[in-house]
Formats: sequence, structure tokens, C-alpha cells
Amino acid sequence: MPDQKDTRRHFVRNVIASSAGVTLGSSLANGKEEPGSESKLKIHPEEWRNRQSDMSYRRFGNTGLMVSEIVFGTTPWKSDRYLKIIEAGLEKGINYIDTAPAYSKGEAERIIGRFIKQSGKRDQFFLSNKISFYDEYMRRLSLEMLKDLPAEKQSELDKKADQMIEERGVLKPGYHFKYFGGQDRKFKVVYLRHLVIKEYGSLRKWKTQIQSHSKQLVENSLNATQTDYFDVLHCPHGTAMPEELEDENIREVLEDLKTEGKIRFSATSMHNDVPAILEKAIELGYYDAAMFAYNIANHAALDIPVRKAKEAGMGLVAMKVARIVSNPGMGDVPQWRIDKLNAAIGEERSLQSKAYLWALQNPNLSCCVSEMPTPEAVADNASVTGRKVEIGLV
Repeated sequence: MPDQKDTRRHFVRNVIASSAGVTLGSSLANGKEEPGSESKLKIHPEEWRNRQSDMSYRRFGNTGLMVSEIVFGTTPWKSDRYLKIIEAGLEKGINYIDTAPAYSKGEAERIIGRFIKQSGKRDQFFLSNKISFYDEYMRRLSLEMLKDLPAEKQSELDKKADQMIEERGVLKPGYHFKYFGGQDRKFKVVYLRHLVIKEYGSLRKWKTQIQSHSKQLVENSLNATQTDYFDVLHCPHGTAMPEELEDENIREVLEDLKTEGKIRFSATSMHNDVPAILEKAIELGYYDAAMFAYNIANHAALDIPVRKAKEAGMGLVAMKVARIVSNPGMGDVPQWRIDKLNAAIGEERSLQSKAYLWALQNPNLSCCVSEMPTPEAVADNASVTGRKVEIGLV
């Protein structure tokens, strides 16, 4: 008898083989990808998992995945009590779990792995993961280049990074919102890395090393989650500037992983400079999906890019939907955000579920990701799905 994992991976590989080089671009598959060229995302048939009558589902872009309007985020998952929360979510019809090796120092992945092993329910939900430590690895390589430069040149690049950040206005209040500690520091790290690579080489001599390391990170995550494939894989995780998406190593690694049957669809995620990065993802045309901060505070700058991304066939996951009005660990929430949400959604319910109800009125979103630490939170958030309400004037 063939190994079950090998059989499943063979199935996924065969499904992908028919569209390899289409989802990420036929020219890319043939090694002919030109800078700025676009590729059309293949339209896949509908695929259902854990369909429940009380849950509403939306198509995840051209992937065909029919995802629940509320899906699981796993950032704080640290103990096995979340095994029961996964079960509570499945009972409500939730069918998508998003995780990352960076969450709770890898424990979130391991909890999902234990659930899969104990329950045997891998095929009841779509699993999304990230190459969280790709950025960290690339930073180390660029720092190797930077440290060999004269002090005057290092200072020049540092100032140039600051200048780019200032000119682009990516930290401007009203455009930029903070969701967690240390978020702003990502800008300087990424901009400086970009300048070093741009001026001193594209790291081509490390190409094999970069790609091998990236694939090993994915293998580590597959082992931790005790599965042989991910439905969606994000890279970069936490994109901070549009140029990051142009990294040929990422494109090639994602394509290889698809061909090998280890992932099905590609994505990127972002908290910073969301409109510009989402626009870049649309322009490049090879990402199947994106997960991004979208909420009552920042939506005005995002509604047009979100619509364009939907029209381009991308699956779209809204995150930080409720954090903007609760924001644990980040100090007091400005009252205007809460007032705006209350004006938009007048009914009596928790701020968290109000936030999700508000976001789900946007038909261009595929789903909202939510950290649900209790079965009660699962029920509260699931109760807003499938509802159409009139948004109050704000």
C-alpha cells in the first residue's frame, strides 16, 4: 500500500501539473519571465470543505477554494486548549486555518499538527502557512555585504533608506496604523536591505543557497503541522515595501513548491504600506492571494485596490479587522475608531463581531481572519456571517 502522504501529494501534484506555469505565469515556468510582465491566474473549479448550513462561504479568488467568511488566525496559540477551539470552529463551518512558524515560537504550527494527527480531519479545512523567516535570512545575507563597505558608504545607505521612507510617506498618520510592537522597525530593515542589494548585487551568487534554505523552512513547517502540503503559502510574510515582491527567488521557490505538490497556491501578507504593496501584487500578476490589514480606520485608502485585486482573481483575506478597535498591548484605542464603528454598525453586539460584520459588507473580500481564543468567541464571530446590513453614515 502506498504511503497516505505520498498519495495525497501525488494527487496535489497532478492537479497542479495541469496549471503549472499558469498560476505563476507560463513565461516564468519556461524561464522567460520579463520584469514587469503579467500572467493570468488560472480559474479553478469550486472546491468545498466542511460545508455547514449555518456558515456562509465565498470564493477565494480564482483558486476555487470556497472559504468560510470567518477563518482562524493562530498568532496567540500556545496550548492544547486550542484543540477544542478548532473543533468548535469546525462545528460552526469554519474551514480555513492560517498559521506561521513565527507564531508563538512555532507552537501554533505544532498544535495544528497534533490536531491533524489526533483527529484525522486534514481534509476538512484549508491550511495556510508562511515562510516567516525568509526575510530574516535575506537580511543576514545583505548585512554580510553591508559590513564590508566603508563606514561612509554604510552611513550613506542608512540615510538614503530614511529618505525613501520619508518621501513615500509610509509612516504618515492616517495612512499607517500600528497593530503590534516593533511593527514600524520593519520599514528600515527592508528599505536598507533593498538598497544594499540594488547597489551591490542581486545576491545571485547565493541563489542556490537562498532557495535551498527557503525550501527547508517549508519542509520544517510541513513536519511541524504533520501534513504534506499547504493549500496557501505566503512569502514574504509581512511585506513592507512593494519591491520585495519582485524578488525572483520567491517566485521561483513558489513555482517549484507547486510543481512538487507541497503547496497549491501562493500569497503574500502585509501590515505596512498596504495599498502600494497590494497594487504591486496586482501588477505582477502571479500571486493567487493576499492577506492584509483592512478595517474601519484604513479602508478608505484600500477599497479601490481591493476591488482591483478581486477583479484580477486574487483571494483576499482581511486581517487586523477587530484589532483596530481592541489592540491588546498597544495602549488605549483612540475613541474615534470605536465611535466610527458604532456609527457604522448600530446593533448591540461585541466590538469584535461588529468589526467583522462591517468588513464582510465588502463583497470583494474573501474572508476575515480572526483570533478566537474561546468557543464563545468562535460563536460570536460566526454569528455575523451571511448577514447583509445597512452601514450607517460615518
